[in-house]
Amino acid sequence: MNCNEVRDFLTGQWDGGLPAELREHLAGCAGCMGYLRNVRLLQAGFRALADESAPEPSLGFAARLVRRLQEWEEKGTRSEFFEAVGRRFVYATLVLTLALLLGLALPSTGPVRGIGGAEFLGLQSNNQATQPDVVGADFTDSRELVSGRLPD
Repeated sequence: MNCNEVRDFLTGQWDGGLPAELREHLAGCAGCMGYLRNVRLLQAGFRALADESAPEPSLGFAARLVRRLQEWEEKGTRSEFFEAVGRRFVYATLVLTLALLLGLALPSTGPVRGIGGAEFLGLQSNNQATQPDVVGADFTDSRELVSGRLPD
């Protein structure tokens, strides 16, 4: 017999003697002998437990049990409330994050966004030469700007 067969036999057997072949294996295998000792201790514990009678509940046991169950139920409703609020907060955060990422990822012009608000109102121009001078003079030479002299 191998160790697996011995252990399967020992697990299924509750009463009775051991066959000769099994005793030979147990004499030569310390692992299976330890397993037999553990199985017999477990069986003895179950027998002792079966002989014991169930203890009687103490005074006020039912009242304490009902009170604890009610406390547990109240905690459950509070946790469900916070769970629902938490879920809504997480969903709102995800939607705002998605909107922010889309705003950063999409180009400022194109078929998705169309023309921008500044371009629509004519506030931006690609040609700087057409912009009027804010001082009221046209400087044609950059040396005039450096010297600070205004043209005639």
